[in-house]
Amino acid sequence: MGKLALEITEEPIIGNAGLAAMGELMRISDIDSTCAKRESANYQVAEKDILRCLGGLIGIGKVGFDHVRQFKNSDFFATALGVGRVPSEATLRQRFEAMSLDHDVHDAMPMCSVRMLRKLDFKPRHVSVPHFVGVRIDTDSTILDNSDTKKEGIAKGYNGVLGYAPVCSFLEGGLIVGAKLCPGSHHPLHEGALDVHAGVRSRVRKLTKARLLWVDDAAFDDVALMAVRHQAGDSFITRHNLRREKPENLINLAMNEGQSQTPRPGKTVYTGCTRRDREGIGSVRLVYEVIERTSKKGQTLLLPEYKVFSVWTNLEKVSDADILRLYRDRGTCEQYFAELKSELDLERLPSGKFSVNELFFQLGVLVNNMLRVLGESLLDSGIIGLKRATRRRLRTIMQGIMYLGGRFVRHARRVVVKVVSNGGFGEALVGMQRRLAQA
Repeated sequence: MGKLALEITEEPIIGNAGLAAMGELMRISDIDSTCAKRESANYQVAEKDILRCLGGLIGIGKVGFDHVRQFKNSDFFATALGVGRVPSEATLRQRFEAMSLDHDVHDAMPMCSVRMLRKLDFKPRHVSVPHFVGVRIDTDSTILDNSDTKKEGIAKGYNGVLGYAPVCSFLEGGLIVGAKLCPGSHHPLHEGALDVHAGVRSRVRKLTKARLLWVDDAAFDDVALMAVRHQAGDSFITRHNLRREKPENLINLAMNEGQSQTPRPGKTVYTGCTRRDREGIGSVRLVYEVIERTSKKGQTLLLPEYKVFSVWTNLEKVSDADILRLYRDRGTCEQYFAELKSELDLERLPSGKFSVNELFFQLGVLVNNMLRVLGESLLDSGIIGLKRATRRRLRTIMQGIMYLGGRFVRHARRVVVKVVSNGGFGEALVGMQRRLAQA
């Protein structure tokens, strides 16, 4: 076998055929309407083209205005995303910065996901336990590490890392129905948080009429928030913030009234529930679990160690074990955050201005939801022989769909992208494209 030689070719070979599906999803979401009032005949590049180009770049993991350079003369990039003219790096940055100062654009962005999901007849997944069937919403915050920068709004978060602190609400499968980028020092229950949660609920209600179950971390242990959800007829499971109560109270209660189990020598688990009065709600159920360890790593402890875990809930008929399991299932949303940070590369946002990064993060959330929709189509297609799962990681979707190779052809008044099969991913993309074109 001879040595491998490399040559430059002018043939329109592409390496991101999945942008064709992304362009269809942008059309379905009606992203153009978010900036329709800002359009001007004086612009050589339309406002909608700015959003579509940035969305396409995020979809293939390129976070940064400078990445548009390699697509400046790409006929496929412009055609796939429905862009009239691909902007230069300077134009993209300046026009997006100007757009970020318009609060109407910020307010309109979350509804793009709702429109897309409704037009595709998407139904949120349900969770089911004895005495409860409904849609769960996991709300949590994280820290976007922006150390060694001087960006506006960055501050030390709860983990001591310098960055931003976004708060996101997830449906099962990783769809984001609410997101708010905050300075790193802000608490998740910052001023205006109740309005943010009301907006999340109104958007979810446009997708389903099922019962809602809010599952929140201890940062959301707030009487006002619980009262709003209780009065709206929703269910909640919120971790009890033990900073407001001595753990010894729950330890004594568990050892006196709780049910005990000994999974192994040296470890005893006490579970049970009690009721506490909370202002504005009345008597609320508190489910607890206390772990007592008298030995660790084969060594007997001089004094037993205790670990206390407890949650508030208004699910009266659901068993203690199911309540604890439902809460612990929220650990999956940590995986969703990890995928946003690593696979979509949304951790280090591209601008030094907070308003720009805030709108950029909102656009990234929309792209995340588009990729999740493509992932659902992968699960439903059955074409690809992957292991059984309830969802696909963003990395699988991007590597399998977005980075598909192909050839861009213009012939006989037709525009065709001939994609490679790649173990069935090509067939899956073709099927998706046909279904999306009919939506």
